[in-house]
Amino acid sequence: MSLRRVDYVDRVILAELIRNSRASLRSIASKLNLGISTVYMRVRKLLASGVIEGFTVDLDLGKLGLGAQALIEVKPRPQGLSRVVDDLLKHVEVIDLYEVSGDYPIVARVVATDDVALARAIERISSHSDIVDVRVRYVFQTRKVRTSERLAALVRAIG
Repeated sequence: MSLRRVDYVDRVILAELIRNSRASLRSIASKLNLGISTVYMRVRKLLASGVIEGFTVDLDLGKLGLGAQALIEVKPRPQGLSRVVDDLLKHVEVIDLYEVSGDYPIVARVVATDDVALARAIERISSHSDIVDVRVRYVFQTRKVRTSERLAALVRAIG
């Protein structure tokens, strides 16, 4: 199911699940004046089609003891991009990975327990033979954005 074929009912279901992935089918059904089985079948179809990839929770990494973060811009050798990406995905400290435009076409978000562990992780990442250069941006403060609310609004607006 492409996003263009997601109708209004699907968008409302998605918006509710984005806001709260633990929302009951009953509560979603009541907002739509639909039966629970109808909502259940639609969620199954959204899962089967890949529109919904999974259900997650938002975490406070600092409260989990992962208070050190950095964004690492990576410049691979011209033919090494896919090998570097594959290797970065294996590092447990890499929690987000983006392929972007520019001279540094990879940006990795790296977390660790403290600055020493973060430095070790950056060193391990930087030592890949296909990496020409890295630029490290240490995160001093994170401003929480309620992405679930923003995404829910965007999904409802698509149409």
